[in-house]
Amino acid sequence: MPLEVERKYLHVDFAVLRRTLYDLGARTPGAHFESNWVFDTPDIQLFESRRLLRLRSQEWPDAVRHVLTLKLPASQSGHFKVREERELEVADGAAMRAVLEGLGYAVGARYEKIREPWLLEDVEVELDVLPFAEVVELEGEGAHIERAATRLGLDKAEISTKSYHQLHQDWRRLHNLPPDFSFVFDAERRSDWRRRLGLAGKEPHSGDRPDASKA
Repeated sequence: MPLEVERKYLHVDFAVLRRTLYDLGARTPGAHFESNWVFDTPDIQLFESRRLLRLRSQEWPDAVRHVLTLKLPASQSGHFKVREERELEVADGAAMRAVLEGLGYAVGARYEKIREPWLLEDVEVELDVLPFAEVVELEGEGAHIERAATRLGLDKAEISTKSYHQLHQDWRRLHNLPPDFSFVFDAERRSDWRRRLGLAGKEPHSGDRPDASKA
């Protein structure tokens, strides 16, 4: 089964990183708005067994893509997080959500982010803006991530193998806030991001994919 091997980097200057990516010949289709719904059983069996069932919608100016993902328990391999991951692209996100709810699953958490994906040779470099932080995520083979991180100047940045949920809980504890499984932008910030991404006033076409020629 496909394995997801990743590592996160914290407190990175995105402007500097973008220039380095560009200079190294990396490609990007631009940023998009991402909405995520995490499903579980009423007695949180998936959470308790460290599995994740997620429905994700990626909104681009001219398209939206819906992906259903199952992640199995994570393991550590050196300074990397490794998970078995199974993904299925679906044409209609609302219909898929109705199917999951009909099977007895319910939304246990929601989260949003702005994701700017780059491809540096065979390593995926994600610049993620979350409501509480800005994080860089590298995904690929372990040795290739190490090499890419050095080329990008990330080898001196703070490394994390935590999930975004775990990082969010750390942030809430740091700010003396109670636990919360969801993290979404407030209405004003969401509206501003959608306008900046060219999404304001647009109705995405369900099932359409971003134009690969932009990558």
